[in-house]
Amino acid sequence: MKMVARNVLDSSFTGGPTNVIEEFSYGAGRTDLVLTKESETYREHRLDVLGINTAIEQDSHLRAFLLLHSRDEISKDYFFRLGAMDERKKRSALKWLITNGFVEELEDDRIRTAPHLRRHITRSYSIELKLKNWQKAVKQAFRSKSFSDYQYVALDDDYILRAIDNIDVFKDYGVGLISIDQGSEQYVVHYDPDRETPYSPLNKWRLNETTMWDEFPCYASSD
Repeated sequence: MKMVARNVLDSSFTGGPTNVIEEFSYGAGRTDLVLTKESETYREHRLDVLGINTAIEQDSHLRAFLLLHSRDEISKDYFFRLGAMDERKKRSALKWLITNGFVEELEDDRIRTAPHLRRHITRSYSIELKLKNWQKAVKQAFRSKSFSDYQYVALDDDYILRAIDNIDVFKDYGVGLISIDQGSEQYVVHYDPDRETPYSPLNKWRLNETTMWDEFPCYASSD
């Protein structure tokens, strides 16, 4: 079913070219498919203007980056007091971030993230695939709100009626419902959820870093 879903839930579903990620892992689990729409302008600024030609793979590096990204310039001493990460890890992460261009060193021992560095993902759709177990799928899809703008459950067309009979559950969770006919490779959207801003900066950036290039190793969620 995943192959069929990947083929049919691509540009026609999102209304334009997308990047498709299979088995995206994040803090609360793993999502079967994630479709992303991306800004080449933001990507080119990162690569060509800022000269950042790598991705943040290690969890400690990403956490340290996010401690800085939401702030203006701060002192290194203040940075080392922020958050729950121990200072040894923060020092190692900061060194890596500076070396790879994510963080700038300024006068008076102050630091900041590279100017105008933004996520290149502008919209994301997470999709949980199940043959017929819609109850489990809707709960899994709900957890994807931490990183995606839209969440859907996709079921085999032969088993969609029970889910349609319980469409209010999908509405209550804010999760969309799709049926896929694997024989004809057609799909039907039975409910479209509203767009919601993902609530986890960490997971949003995990997804962003996973999609820096078409072929990128699995994200290292811990170190």
